[in-house]
Amino acid sequence: MTTETLEASLLSVGVLFDDVDAKYTIPIYQRNYAWGAEQIEQLISDVHDAMIDGDENYFLGNLIVTERDSKEIDYEVVDGQQRLTTLYLLLTYLQNRGHAVPDQRNRLRYQSRPRSTDALLRISSNRLRLGGLATDAIHDEDQGIHQGFNIISQFMDQKFLQGDERAARFADYLQNRVTVVRAVLPK
Repeated sequence: MTTETLEASLLSVGVLFDDVDAKYTIPIYQRNYAWGAEQIEQLISDVHDAMIDGDENYFLGNLIVTERDSKEIDYEVVDGQQRLTTLYLLLTYLQNRGHAVPDQRNRLRYQSRPRSTDALLRISSNRLRLGGLATDAIHDEDQGIHQGFNIISQFMDQKFLQGDERAARFADYLQNRVTVVRAVLPK
């Protein structure tokens, strides 16, 4: 996709993470994952409210990327990494609970933060006890990512997903009706 113009695509969350060839790399100049309960719970609540209100689609925002020099499709995330990481963690939560979602493992990585990438891999491979951290993860990996995942787990368990039908409906809406614009900047 070597172009000299901006290429923008409206993608559902499911399509964004379902492309097995595409990877998203968080470059060194981006800050660590730092969303807390307020931002994470607001994102989940907004999606849930749109679903309950019967909105056909819910636009979440923009993801600005540029294509990296690589043999694979590898997008460097310029803007939107907090939202992208939260979506990754939310899909991981749903997948760990047995819902059919895209297998997002290895789709998101941090260029110069191996502890952050390790945390994502551990969470997405379900090597965490559901509902809590494995003790070795607390010391060896990115705490912000683990805290984000725990916030998602607690909020979803307490507020929304008491029953399987409701959880399946939320997972379906998130994947198929929540959209982002992925804008690929020229190199």
